[in-house]
Amino acid sequence: MKQIKSLLSILITSADVNAYSNFEDKKKCILLHLFSYYFLILMIGFIIYNGVTGDFSFLIANSLALSVGGFLYYLYKEKQMLHFVTTFFVVVIMMLTTFFIQTGGINKTGLYFAILIPLPSILLVGKRNGLFFLVVFTLLNLLGFIIFQNEDWYPHYTVAKAGRLGIVFFLITVMAYSNEFVFEFLYTRIKKLSDSLIYSQQSYKNLAVNKEHFVSLISNNLSDHIGSFAGIANLLNDEYDHLTDDQKRELIRSLANFSEQNFRLMRDLVKWSTSQTGTISYDPQPLKLEKIYRDVVDLFNPLIEEKKLSFFLKMKSNSEIYADADMTGAILRILVSNAIKFSKKRGEVRISAEEEGDQMRITVSDTGVGMSEENLFRVNSEVAFSTPGTLDEPGSGIGLILAKEFLQKNRGTFRAESTLGVGSSVSFTLPLVE
Repeated sequence: MKQIKSLLSILITSADVNAYSNFEDKKKCILLHLFSYYFLILMIGFIIYNGVTGDFSFLIANSLALSVGGFLYYLYKEKQMLHFVTTFFVVVIMMLTTFFIQTGGINKTGLYFAILIPLPSILLVGKRNGLFFLVVFTLLNLLGFIIFQNEDWYPHYTVAKAGRLGIVFFLITVMAYSNEFVFEFLYTRIKKLSDSLIYSQQSYKNLAVNKEHFVSLISNNLSDHIGSFAGIANLLNDEYDHLTDDQKRELIRSLANFSEQNFRLMRDLVKWSTSQTGTISYDPQPLKLEKIYRDVVDLFNPLIEEKKLSFFLKMKSNSEIYADADMTGAILRILVSNAIKFSKKRGEVRISAEEEGDQMRITVSDTGVGMSEENLFRVNSEVAFSTPGTLDEPGSGIGLILAKEFLQKNRGTFRAESTLGVGSSVSFTLPLVE
């Protein structure tokens, strides 16, 4: 048994499956490869037997069949004409079997062999084409039986015997078809699992790289923020008596600014860490966007006034979205904060909303400094990065990462467009209430 398994393994691995990309073709390649060797052994055996018994007519016929088989093997092996060879192989077998059945040139053993035709038919040319060939084969033989059964030269087949053979023929057909169906079903499941594992592996690698870059970015930001805060605090402590009131107020204002930035950075870090551990609450519900817009504008009103920005709301739809209120507010705050951060004085920031099928697209656009192609690529990817604003406002690099993760939880999408020196347009979608 081990020797047989080893021989089959050698035959299977010697098939040139790499020449075909489709799984069905790979399977046909292996089967045809095996059939070719079986056919070679069978024909050589017949030729030797015909030579020993002196049956030279069959010796010539079998030698011719061996030559045709060798030519077909050449077409399959060297020319990769897989579909032609498999179809030709099955058609020839059916034609020969039909001829022998109709002329009586077949003994009982050969007749029983005819009922095995469903196996090469379905296995080599596939379920659909195999069934078509089997139907044609069956109809031709039934038609021959009906037309020629009373002829003297026609072999005598009883209805009972033909019925028994027909039942076996049908059962073998069902088994061959079921085998192909189950095999295809299992392969599809395995393929999906394999693709999922490959995707998960790649996602894990990307996540590991991004987290490493992210941690490095956060470390630098924390170091810069805390270092600046400590430097101003030390200057104020050491030179307090020598500073003017205006200088003291400016330093205290800088301390307050760095404190606010550090607080925001810590808050974003907490949100990010909870989203990574899956402990953040997710409570989707029907929402009106207008209230969220107003809350965001009120929150950033001091910054809007400081840069003297024109702020516009344009709502082409008042439909409700279905999303988590806190996450939706956080997404909009992040995008509006970035738009303000990169806007020049007396610039414009616009928020708009319009329906796209079963989604609502919310867009935050500005007439600020815009982004280079490299930075735009980073924004649309999963890479964390940070650049200072038009007034050197620092960033944490966490905002867009949070926004994208919240969008993913709410079945939304993200898209950014920008032209350097002209401005940026960042949009996202959220599902509408069904």
